[in-house]
Amino acid sequence: MTLLPGTPRMKPESDFTPQCRVLIADDDQKVRVLLKELLEADGYEVMCANDGGSARNSLTTFEPEVVISDVIMPVLDGIELCRHIKSDPKTSSIPVLLISGLRNAPEDSLEGLTAGADDYLNVPFRNEELLVKVARLAERHRAHRALRESEDRYRELFENANDLIYTHDLSGNFTSLNRSGEKLTGYSREEALRMNIADVVAPDYLLVARQMIGHKTDTEGSTVYELEIVTKAKRRLRLELSTRLIQRDGQAIGVQGVGRDLTERKRSEEALAQQAQREAMTHRISQAIRCSLDSSEIFHTAVNELGSHLKADRCSLFIKDEQTHRVRNVAEYHSTGIAPAATDFELEDVSQLIESLDQNGVLCFDDAAHENSIADFYSRILSQAQVRSIMYVAIRVGDEVSAAFALSTTREIRHWSETDIALAKAVADQTGIAIRQAELYQTAEATSKREVLVNRLTMTIRASLSLAEVLSTATRELGVALSASRVHMRLYDPANPVSAVAHEYVAPHCDSFDSELSYDSPFGKHLLSMSGPLVIDHCSSFQEGPAEFSAAIREYGQQGGVQSQIVYPLIVKGHFRGVLCIHQTDRLRAWTENELSLVTSVAERLAIGIAQAELFEMVAKAKTEWETTFDSMSDGIFIFDRSGHLKRVNRAGAAMENSEPRTLLGSKCCDILRTSSEKQACVVEKAIEEGRSIIVEVVPDRLNRPILVSIEPVLDPTGAVTAAVCTARDLSELRKVQAVAREHQSLLTNILESARESIYAVDVDGRFKWCNSATLSGLGYKRDEFIGTRFLDMVYEADREVANEKLQTAMTGQAQTYEMRYFSADGRLRYARVDNSPLVVEGRTTGVLGIARDITEQKEERERAARADKLRALGQLASGVAHDFNNSLAAILGRAQLLRRQTQDEALVRNLEIIQTAAEDAAATVRRIQTFARKSTTKEFERLEVGGLLNDAVEITRTRWQNEARSRGLEYDVTLNAGNGLHTFGSASELREVFVNLIVNAVDAMPNGGKLKINCVADESRLRLQFADNGTGMPEDVRQRIFDPFFTTKGAHGTGLGLSVSYSIIERHEGSISVASNIGEGTVFTIELPAAVVAAESVAATANDVESPKLSILVIDDEPAVRETLAEMLESMGHRVVLADSGPSALQLLGANECELVFTDLAMPEMDGWETSREIRKRWPQMSVILVTGYGPGTPPPPGEDGLVDGIIGKPFDFSQISQTIMNILANEPVLENAGVCE
Repeated sequence: MTLLPGTPRMKPESDFTPQCRVLIADDDQKVRVLLKELLEADGYEVMCANDGGSARNSLTTFEPEVVISDVIMPVLDGIELCRHIKSDPKTSSIPVLLISGLRNAPEDSLEGLTAGADDYLNVPFRNEELLVKVARLAERHRAHRALRESEDRYRELFENANDLIYTHDLSGNFTSLNRSGEKLTGYSREEALRMNIADVVAPDYLLVARQMIGHKTDTEGSTVYELEIVTKAKRRLRLELSTRLIQRDGQAIGVQGVGRDLTERKRSEEALAQQAQREAMTHRISQAIRCSLDSSEIFHTAVNELGSHLKADRCSLFIKDEQTHRVRNVAEYHSTGIAPAATDFELEDVSQLIESLDQNGVLCFDDAAHENSIADFYSRILSQAQVRSIMYVAIRVGDEVSAAFALSTTREIRHWSETDIALAKAVADQTGIAIRQAELYQTAEATSKREVLVNRLTMTIRASLSLAEVLSTATRELGVALSASRVHMRLYDPANPVSAVAHEYVAPHCDSFDSELSYDSPFGKHLLSMSGPLVIDHCSSFQEGPAEFSAAIREYGQQGGVQSQIVYPLIVKGHFRGVLCIHQTDRLRAWTENELSLVTSVAERLAIGIAQAELFEMVAKAKTEWETTFDSMSDGIFIFDRSGHLKRVNRAGAAMENSEPRTLLGSKCCDILRTSSEKQACVVEKAIEEGRSIIVEVVPDRLNRPILVSIEPVLDPTGAVTAAVCTARDLSELRKVQAVAREHQSLLTNILESARESIYAVDVDGRFKWCNSATLSGLGYKRDEFIGTRFLDMVYEADREVANEKLQTAMTGQAQTYEMRYFSADGRLRYARVDNSPLVVEGRTTGVLGIARDITEQKEERERAARADKLRALGQLASGVAHDFNNSLAAILGRAQLLRRQTQDEALVRNLEIIQTAAEDAAATVRRIQTFARKSTTKEFERLEVGGLLNDAVEITRTRWQNEARSRGLEYDVTLNAGNGLHTFGSASELREVFVNLIVNAVDAMPNGGKLKINCVADESRLRLQFADNGTGMPEDVRQRIFDPFFTTKGAHGTGLGLSVSYSIIERHEGSISVASNIGEGTVFTIELPAAVVAAESVAATANDVESPKLSILVIDDEPAVRETLAEMLESMGHRVVLADSGPSALQLLGANECELVFTDLAMPEMDGWETSREIRKRWPQMSVILVTGYGPGTPPPPGEDGLVDGIIGKPFDFSQISQTIMNILANEPVLENAGVCE
């Protein structure tokens, strides 16, 4: 969990009354300490709990006014703690803020809010954001408590206060008035005695008063009613009067009344009614979000409810559209008689307004026409809509302001109250949820459309053998789905370097693009080398790649009027076969990920279609080859119909009759190969009649040599004979043919035996009856042991059901292809792609022929490619985060060191040491992130005592495997056996992270408790460390992937980076890490590290021991905090420092000041560090320049400018680094600093 840096607001020491009491529940000590310091610095009284159970127990003793809780905690997680608080009447009014760094998906925040949480904050977050949210929750709690206390006081006053008491005669003249009456009316008793009730009662209530007096004279008893009076100050006051007759001697002489002021009660009733209306409105909006997927309906509900409730003339909802660079008005409410605005704006026209909303959240302008800060904006936009007062409310989706409400009045100037703002912000929060929900729905809808199109194209490929039909269907469907101007194919023929447009789809009102493309051109050559798509949003300004290639793209776009395009290569079995081109000619278009995914899916299906068409062509070719073979066979082949007439004969058969094949057609079987024996019956007729095969040797009269004749009847599905095939073979050639056959059989056997694929046959019972040598060697069996073994016994258990289903389907005569896993001879789990074909003998399936190809490497290659994509994204993120984080750390660490030099207060020094240590650890973490993302290859190694590091890891994790475990009733026995004097070179924090990770994983693998043994021994030049637990163990497939990035077995609680980072760290230390595991027996992780020989260290003076000369130094940095920190550190070392916030200002200062050394930041606007250094070298060649950068030490200089700077220092930095670098510069030694704070 990470807190983004921010500057806490400090209260003056003279006014340290706590704002309120805050209870923090988090199992991460660092987070608790940081939150506590942040809130206490802002004036809050803070109490911390390390789990949900402790926090629950503290509710009654500490009585917090706000609870901040982590979501994922032991004992009692944040969700359950929230439910407990809200279910107890004593604590239900305490607001709860949930925070989480892992559970930050929309459904997670929804679960927290459903549990009763008042707010939900994803980590990382800005300090100011946390303080604002805590302040709002505290203010809400105070308001709730104040209202409750006000009601209590009102009730007490209602029951015990001295009410207005008066008397008057039957004519209405006052005869007495108490002090409360004097206070309420403003009249003294003397003044009242000279007045009549008509002088006090409001004119519109005077009739009621007189009626009540008349009613009193007719009936006895008290009467209660309400009326309003006018005080001496001319203020109307509403009273509840209880009156009765004053009688004397049985005669009514006057009236006595008790008046109670109803003003406060009326105000409370009105406030409660308004609150009920607001809650009903927010409930209606929430219902619309939950019950509808139509974003338009939700947006219109929001603007109608908000606009009508706040009585605004207009209420509009604007959403940013990054693709069109516009801000769209998606919903608008306007009151009766007000014309709608319904206007969209260019994004750049309202960019300043969006930035202000991002910073402030709400912008209110009561008199917009006279507001100087928006004078230009008012004249350009607001005045056109006749706006007089306006309020903008930001709608955030995540951390970005993606939409906003605009509420305005056109008829009068209005002051926007705090109540109005709070209500609008609440509706904005709910609308942000609706926008996020709409985005998710749109993504799902796009995926569904893509699947429908791909399925339709797949059906076309399956149903058609015409490649032209498949390609035309694909371009048409894709063009319609993308609303593209043109979609066409360019097929590649290696024999022809020119490709024309083919199978083109052209949208209505668009022109066709009839041009040829040469693959010898720069564009064509690039296409031949492409492995992925070329996506171009703006053709005319395309500048990527070599200049010749980008110029060809621009020329190509100009010829076809193309503004945006996608060019996707079609790869079939690793070979380039053409390109799929999508053009947009009517507008610039930013292609989305969903659109690119659709194109990718279609291109993959087209590759399949091309492969299928080629296969069909190969089959047609095979048919021709078969017919050629039929005619070229040396045996005579005669095909007779059921009546015995010749239907087909090959050339060899016709030659036996000394005739042409065409001449013999229609001849009777008895006339073919006639013999001189009259007693011999026609064998063809016999075979047809009996429906069986006949083999007979005859001596035809014409040939006068023996012929072996084989007659095979052809049966239809009903078993009836429909034809007969007669093969006539010259026996004089038989032995030669047999020899050739034996040779062919031997060749086939050798081919099968030498094949790398596993080829085998199984019988109908699923048992092996034959296999080649590759099968035996791959599975580690001998032939006599293997034959008869069940096929499914060789299959990995989880895949047996699928393998059995495919085997049974193949038995029915349908060929099957599928993937399965199996254990190889060396015990590794491997993947195979299996092709099953039925073995049919005499029309009966006798088994299945299987060809299994090991595809483990191919799958691993695909997985590595996927991991590479993830790591590439991680690397890009890490680079930016590391730079910004190092900038912040530079200020934190530098200020901490300055304060340590300036104070002798032990408590303050101890706190500063904690800050410095945390900053140094954070710097080390950034360097590990850079190393893992391949952004930094710097090694900062020192000699380490491994036993001490292992002991540190055991102590760091003790709370996990001892304290927390015992609280759950579990017992873990962790033993460490590591001798003294075992050293290695490395990074202490990195190795400690690996050891802690392995211990925590071992504890997680023993859910019911267990033993963990840690050993470290020296083996010649290596150190061997073992972490052995007796936990649940892991299956082989998990063990093989355990070090893969993002692979986790912990579900939502795991990131999948722990062991992959550990693997990277050990490799960086020139070591190795391996794992052995058996299910139910436990797991052993083994680490080998190079041993370090302990030698006597020479004592050398450090930079701090040597007094460096005092210099005039220029410090350049656009970050004020870093610039001022480095300056003060240099000044504390005795140097004179000049400051500049940019390259141009630095050059001006160097011209006016004599400086001997320059420290310059790398990433700056206008001129970066390299440009600044280059200009300094040009003007002052002898000036020494040191580059300071947050990108880390691996930052390379521009090509060919290795000596552009004299040294590089990575952020954060310390005094020793700065001093040593200056000394090295003065000694003419180039410095490329190792980056960061040394561990």
